[in-house]
Amino acid sequence: MCGFVGIQEADGLKPVARSTLEQMLRPILHRGPDGTGFHEEPGLGLAVCRLAIIDVEHGDQPMANDDGQLWIVFNGEIYNYRQLRQDLESRGRRFRTSSDTEVLLLAYEEWGRNCVRRLRGIFAFAIWDWKERELFLARDHSGIKPLSLALEPDRTLFASEAKALLSQRELRRGIDLIGYLGATEDGEGLIRSPFRGIVELAPGCTLLCKGGGRTISRYWSYEPSREAGRQDERLVLETFQSLVHEAVGMQLVADVPIAASLSGGVDSATIVTSMALHGRRDVRTYTVEFEGDATRDSEHAQVVAAFLGVENVRVPCGFGGVRDIARTAWFAEGEFDLGYVARQALAQAVYADGAKVLLSGQGIDEILTGYFQSYKWFRRRALRRRLLRDLSVSFREWPLFAWEPLDEEGERLAAHLGGDPERWWAELTATQLARDFRRLGSGWLRFEDRMGMAGHVEVRVPFLDHRLLEFCASIPEGNRVELFSGKRILRAAASRFLPPQISLRPKVAFNASAAPLSKLVLENGTEMMDLLEEPAVEERGWFDWNTVQGMKANRNYKALDHVLILHLLDELFIRRYDATRWSSGLPRREASRSGLKEGRDAGHGDRKARHRPRRAGTVGSPARE
Repeated sequence: MCGFVGIQEADGLKPVARSTLEQMLRPILHRGPDGTGFHEEPGLGLAVCRLAIIDVEHGDQPMANDDGQLWIVFNGEIYNYRQLRQDLESRGRRFRTSSDTEVLLLAYEEWGRNCVRRLRGIFAFAIWDWKERELFLARDHSGIKPLSLALEPDRTLFASEAKALLSQRELRRGIDLIGYLGATEDGEGLIRSPFRGIVELAPGCTLLCKGGGRTISRYWSYEPSREAGRQDERLVLETFQSLVHEAVGMQLVADVPIAASLSGGVDSATIVTSMALHGRRDVRTYTVEFEGDATRDSEHAQVVAAFLGVENVRVPCGFGGVRDIARTAWFAEGEFDLGYVARQALAQAVYADGAKVLLSGQGIDEILTGYFQSYKWFRRRALRRRLLRDLSVSFREWPLFAWEPLDEEGERLAAHLGGDPERWWAELTATQLARDFRRLGSGWLRFEDRMGMAGHVEVRVPFLDHRLLEFCASIPEGNRVELFSGKRILRAAASRFLPPQISLRPKVAFNASAAPLSKLVLENGTEMMDLLEEPAVEERGWFDWNTVQGMKANRNYKALDHVLILHLLDELFIRRYDATRWSSGLPRREASRSGLKEGRDAGHGDRKARHRPRRAGTVGSPARE
């Protein structure tokens, strides 16, 4: 787990300065407090900051293969690296370390670009082949790990976070409003970011750079079934439960202590339950406790912890969180709310207690339509979107379909468009499920990665294991109607091990008790109030001042939050960008450029983290920079 940056020059002889790499790495040092490493050669520069989790002593980066032809920087974890290592050893490959980084490097040496199809994990990585003068970049199936790009005519810049690229003054910095709103993939494997000139490599995609040419390829995509039939329900339930348990077990691999987030809902409770069934009853769980929480999440989390016999720590987040809003904006790099502030505090508490890995129940709602009270309501939403977008249904005809009972509505629309109603429903919902999945990368997965790394913690999301996703995608519409409704498929699995008050607890919106950011800013009289005043609004020109005044007068904080966030991002990243704003200097320990052998022999490996004991209960405001 780490953060990395790099530059590939189209002119293969042009040098990359160490000072430039240091400049890019400095704003993302929070991603890797355990050491840095650099590699430069004509036409290429790589740099990394490491959070040591697997093979703490010997897994330093950048890492080279035996003959020095290949160099890698890697962010993430390969959960099946032990199985891959055995396969590679049977093919004659020999290893110097026990790290998953070396497994990934030799997998590329053995299978080339197709190695990504064998990986099971969370990853973003770059591999440089100096003989072929090729740079190969890849991002994991769901986009759990980030990979930002600046694709210039004469060079390719890449980094774990956009702020590293923004450190280069040659980039014409600016806010991209469409990117901020959560732009989806452009169809060519790139996603716009909130910053002009910076894009992200789409999930399940690779990028090959050679000379001045670039080729983007897709190796995986989430494709829900368009079949209208049914499978044996008991077999579906059993397979789902087995795959969830398998995914959790694989993600317990680490050479450092592991913790878990526990919200009190069935998603996170299922993850913690599976951890306990794998024998990890010593795991410590963490729950955010918002001031004036009406959802009683922390109480439900305590019920789960007591039932499973694990320790639960409550991390409070009150109105005092206003002092951390600007800092959180720096790490979030996009839209955020008070829940981001709280998640950062939770990660800091986890790291302060000695753990570096946090398992989360994120992602399953998008897969199982968990934000809707029933699958039929999800169908209705999908139908509304189709009606608004399909040019074959005019606005005069739309009301005829919009206000009738749902089943009749679907049948009439299917008849109008032509085709079998059941098959048509399957195709409609498959399209919407895929769309919801794609939104994860710019939403909840950014939340988990950025806020976890802000506290030096790697967040893992077992529900987004791609084998589990492929199974969920294979479930036909006939089963989805029953098993996705109210996430029955998940609740059935959880009911075998959890009390009904948890397994049957209705869905509560995540961060539902978090106060709006603009409300906190206005009520606490901070200097950020200036960002909501007329000079700031008029100068930037994105919003009409009279409209903003109306938002403030009507206490329309939900809309006002976007004004605040956009102005704050503009302030931090464009107008007054400072790479050292929340970053210390480069760590003293630096990896060698020659395969890292000297660093290991000299005893510069990281100390194995110890999970320091603490009393159960509430933590204060842990500040771990």
